[in-house]
Amino acid sequence: MDSAFVPTHCSRMKKRGPLPLVAIGLLVLASTLAADPAADSLKDRIVAHARTVSAEDYAYTRTVKTETIERDKTEERLVVERWDPAKPVEQRWSLVSINARPPTEEQLKNYRKDLPKRRQAYYGRVAGYFAKPATSSIDARGRTVFRFASLPKETVMVRDADISANAGGEVVVDATGAVPFIEEVRFSSTKPTRVKLVAKIERFETTTRYRMMPDGKPVPIELASEMSGSMMGQEGRIRTRITYTDHRPVGR
Repeated sequence: MDSAFVPTHCSRMKKRGPLPLVAIGLLVLASTLAADPAADSLKDRIVAHARTVSAEDYAYTRTVKTETIERDKTEERLVVERWDPAKPVEQRWSLVSINARPPTEEQLKNYRKDLPKRRQAYYGRVAGYFAKPATSSIDARGRTVFRFASLPKETVMVRDADISANAGGEVVVDATGAVPFIEEVRFSSTKPTRVKLVAKIERFETTTRYRMMPDGKPVPIELASEMSGSMMGQEGRIRTRITYTDHRPVGR
């Protein structure tokens, strides 16, 4: 809650009579969360560090396992691809295999066609999450957790559809090293989302994990997501697990 909102809220309530004890407690908690200097300092350090990390820092292999479930039918797909920012722009993404087989010419054609829509996964994106207000707390392992009731635009994308307006999330900070960084990001839906009139996402959850590299720059290592909904009246569920391996620093 924005601390600037508290005085206005209090002045209105005084005209109506004393504040209930529960309301007083909530206001005190909101003021405490909004004025935590340690959390604010940690947030500023995280954002400043994230802005030094780009998609150009590391090459890696990306393996995507997708499981689509519709009624009693399950379809699995395994795609392996390579990202190498040291290569010319049009060659940075390469398709290695689909379901353990070399891609066909048709598959390569479709792959290249979809590349302009590809959103590159890299740690630097976490800086943008803090464009929205966040509260903070400490979890059972002593880690700081920042929570977002809403997310900036284009934070959560399903293909080319932006569903961020109907999502919230939290980020978990690893502060055990010299440079604190976000080791885990969790997003989930807050309400169903209609996508392009023909599809509806009822629920989704996604978790992304990062690891700090020797050069002090975090890289993604895993993303797991589950989404349920319907398209053209057909209900289904999609589970996705993406792993990032073979990280190689570029230009070093």
